[in-house]
Amino acid sequence: LLLALLVFVLLSSQMAELQKSTTPVFTLLVTLTFTTEEALETFKTAFQPLADYVRENEPGTRSYEALLSDKDPLKVLILERYRNKEVAYLETHKSSEPFLTFRPKLKALQDAGLVTIDGESFLDSNIGFGDRA
Repeated sequence: LLLALLVFVLLSSQMAELQKSTTPVFTLLVTLTFTTEEALETFKTAFQPLADYVRENEPGTRSYEALLSDKDPLKVLILERYRNKEVAYLETHKSSEPFLTFRPKLKALQDAGLVTIDGESFLDSNIGFGDRA
């Protein structure tokens, strides 16, 4: 009985690892286009605590960064890469207190006409690479 339990635990662990490795990484690319420099600065101030929290508390988040356009000073691309969509993104990230604090601030900028938001989501194809170990 003990041997059967040990085999079950080992197989369960191996299956969990296999599932992790076969679940594609989930990526969000969100483009923000601001109408004023002040609105951009308001966003950066609100986004920084969230980014800091994600770095320290969300191990399932592989990348979380605001990228500044080198062509348009009022354009930002938020790059978000999660180990998986269901747990790392939907359950963990979107329910965190810092995210729930940040999102209404971004929505207020949007409602005031100070930012337009466009986004797309993707699953890794395993062609090429996105992260180096």
